[in-house]
Amino acid sequence: MKNLVIASVFGFSALSATSVSAEYMDPSVEKKLVKVCAAIKSDSRVRLHMAIKRSGIKPRELAKGLVCNGYDPVTYAALNNANKTGVLMAKKLNVDYQELLAKL
Repeated sequence: MKNLVIASVFGFSALSATSVSAEYMDPSVEKKLVKVCAAIKSDSRVRLHMAIKRSGIKPRELAKGLVCNGYDPVTYAALNNANKTGVLMAKKLNVDYQELLAKL
């Protein structure tokens, strides 16, 4: 399950071209973020909602800064055919999910 998250970086948009160096992350926070990525992949809105709530991080911040296997949450969901969770995360980022799918 730990291989779901390559890096989790907050404060920078996952869509930006800025290179960010990895910093120390508390293992308990990392475990919670791995669960969020697993919930995105599961395509269960309820599971995603609960994982976000348990992480203690605002959904909008997660949507902007979380990186799952090198992808932002919306792209990660799309690549894993998790349309329900992809649409939910796209709403948090104000991104058109259908337009993103067309680009993939």
